[in-house]
Amino acid sequence: MWTEKDHIKYKNNIAQAWISKDTQRSSMKFRFKVVLKYLKLYCQYSSLSSLKYLADSQKSWFERILWIIIHCVMISGLIFIIYLCYDEYVTSPILTSMDSDSYSTIQLNFPAIAICPVNRISQRSATKLATDIFNAKITNLSMSEILNLVKQLGNHYQSNFVMERTNDLEVDQLLMTYYEGFYDITKVLKNLSPQCMAMLLKCKLHGTYRNCSTLFQFRKTQDGFCCTFNYVREGDDILAMSDVIKAPLKYTHKVENLGIERGLTVVLDPFLDDYFFPMLPVMGWKIIVFNPTDFPDVSSGGVTEVLVMPNSEMYVDVTATSFFSTNTIEKFPVNQRNCIFSEEIRTTHSGTMYTYSDCIVDCKIYDIQKLCNCRPFFYPRRGERENSQRVCTNIDLVCLTKYKSKWWTVYPYEDKNEILPNSEWALHCHKCYPTCDDTSYDVLSSKSYMSPGHYRTELLSNFNVTDQGILHVFFSKYGSIRLKQDVIYYWYDLLSDIGGICGVFIGFSFISIVEILYFLVLMLLDLFCGKSVLQEDNDQEKKIKSIPNQTIQTIYWNELLPRSWQSVKFSGWSNNDQLSNNRVR
Repeated sequence: MWTEKDHIKYKNNIAQAWISKDTQRSSMKFRFKVVLKYLKLYCQYSSLSSLKYLADSQKSWFERILWIIIHCVMISGLIFIIYLCYDEYVTSPILTSMDSDSYSTIQLNFPAIAICPVNRISQRSATKLATDIFNAKITNLSMSEILNLVKQLGNHYQSNFVMERTNDLEVDQLLMTYYEGFYDITKVLKNLSPQCMAMLLKCKLHGTYRNCSTLFQFRKTQDGFCCTFNYVREGDDILAMSDVIKAPLKYTHKVENLGIERGLTVVLDPFLDDYFFPMLPVMGWKIIVFNPTDFPDVSSGGVTEVLVMPNSEMYVDVTATSFFSTNTIEKFPVNQRNCIFSEEIRTTHSGTMYTYSDCIVDCKIYDIQKLCNCRPFFYPRRGERENSQRVCTNIDLVCLTKYKSKWWTVYPYEDKNEILPNSEWALHCHKCYPTCDDTSYDVLSSKSYMSPGHYRTELLSNFNVTDQGILHVFFSKYGSIRLKQDVIYYWYDLLSDIGGICGVFIGFSFISIVEILYFLVLMLLDLFCGKSVLQEDNDQEKKIKSIPNQTIQTIYWNELLPRSWQSVKFSGWSNNDQLSNNRVR
């Protein structure tokens, strides 16, 4: 039953609800008025002079709306440009710029030089091996047939991977029989290569004649065993980290002076009558210029090659570009700065000397192992995990030929999600980054021809030139380019740019921020504490204005003096000079 008491209670609830709604509306209306008041006051007193037009009551509504539209457009453009600036700072924080174009050349390392004969198998060495096999009576093949099989070993060089494979199995069986099972293909090919010391006739470094055996070593390169100068990285076969620690640090030759006479000069003998397996359709030598700490590998991009012909004098003018990174970028991840610092080497590359070239080579070796289950002989051996690694023999050449083009196309440190053309038939080395401090070498070569005969020069004294060649490697420019990698913005640079943009658009400055905070605090005090500081100031000003103005009267000098002084007469005064004539207002 709906009683009268319930009816009265229902009416009271409705009344309270309406009162609560009216109170809430009144409160919201009050807050809106407070916010509007302080917004108007800010526009009137802000250092941003254009805001006063928004709150100027003397302006028409059309003008005020027009100014509002102008401010909206300007602020929108300001926000968009600041967003672009900040987005560039976040997404591309690193910048490479030229630090100097006259960096002293004599402070740089002399490049590493590898001298590789175009002929990769010595005829005398191949004949000796074929004779030993024939005399061992292990096959019914003739001497010429055995020599032809030995020649097939030249197909192990990377530049000669070809599709025709007819005698590979026969070559492998012949060597296994001769060496009674296992044979070391690396050692066999090293013995077949033209020997370094026989090829180098005379050497001069920095203007001083030196023994060639003290300057050059017989080491692995991309073209097999070559005569290498200033190649300072650890040995070609590193089995364990302890081997790296025990290996003595090699001396790196510097660029001590400029000019042809202050570089490296070598007199070369081509042994044209010893050609048996040339890797190019020419005679002479391939000269490889590369970084002293890198393994010379063309696909890594740090190798320059020059051909030297017999009866010619080759001049190789080297220019260097050095690159360094500031410590500021070390805090960024590797995939943003795209380089690796030396302090990070131990944790990223099995503890050995890290170089970009070696990382690419290791990536190649890993992929070759995975696809062909072996390692080509000319690649270095790194780490304990390779103790059981098998070196490729002739029976593996079919597999090496099949994937040859893949290993010549390398994609280092690219985005894994990025789709690249023909990337499925390429080598992906996601962990290979350049070092943050590096030097690259470029060359400008020229040559002159030499006629056979005797020359009255110090270099060719006691020589009867027949088919020899001369190589000069030198620096001719004192200054070199030095690049620096640093952050694109420091915090004060970013602040300066944003401040300049804000100043151009709306004349914004730090004082504007202080004003905004000041009026914001006043508004919050008025909203939540009921304390209007500006209202108190206005009330105080009204009180001062309400004080009645005092009447200003004329005051005479005699009114200021005591009565006893008024009767005093001074003899210096005339009767017409009376004190009452001097007034003070």
